[in-house]
Amino acid sequence: MDLSAILPIPDLMKAKRLLAFSPHPDDNEVGAGGTIARLINEGCEVIYVVATVGQAGTEETGDASKELGNLRKQEQEQALKILGGGEVIFWPYPDTMLRVHESALQTDVLRVIREYRPDFVMAPDPWLPYEAHPDHRVLGHAVATGVIMAPFSLAFQQAGTPISSPNIAFYGSAWPNTYIDVSGTFDRKLAALEAHKSQFAPPGGPQLMMYLTLHAQEYGKKIGVEKAEPFKVMTHHHLHFNAYAWQS
Repeated sequence: MDLSAILPIPDLMKAKRLLAFSPHPDDNEVGAGGTIARLINEGCEVIYVVATVGQAGTEETGDASKELGNLRKQEQEQALKILGGGEVIFWPYPDTMLRVHESALQTDVLRVIREYRPDFVMAPDPWLPYEAHPDHRVLGHAVATGVIMAPFSLAFQQAGTPISSPNIAFYGSAWPNTYIDVSGTFDRKLAALEAHKSQFAPPGGPQLMMYLTLHAQEYGKKIGVEKAEPFKVMTHHHLHFNAYAWQS
């Protein structure tokens, strides 16, 4: 069933203030770097909310988590600067363990949504099939819940003053309904990814960038442009008791 006539899909490129939630430093760049750069170009205020500083993001042994976390914070700040600049909020949740802190995380997500009053939020799609990283699933669900709970004054009263629900754009989605032309900003996406030196050193880094480039070219063909990024864009109406939302 096509619900687009009843529930139109919001236009992501009309966002004026975007809260971009990221489980770890680098996720926003991987999933949406070209789009974020284009939004900034067009006057959108972008605020990053990074749930963990990615202190477990290494295969090395030893107690270097604090040093790695500090390094990854610096890399994240530099990456957003490359995309065009904006505020970065770092939360101190432990990497890989968001599920243990799900209740507190949900309150924090809703609090920051109500405080900043965005018209759009962004997050990894928690319904991505085969997504094995618990932080991606937990944060994505928390952001979706924050969207539908934002207006209810008796829900999460400790999380601030209710506001109208923002729209949501999921990156890393298996069922995208929106493709954003990033032909003019894809090079900045790659440069921002290169700022995450602790994560994307050779050979993995160049392989990831080639993978992302090839997929961007494939997505671009769908809308007749050189490169595009895919999103599942939804309203709060799509996020509750809607059996057809995945098709919208």
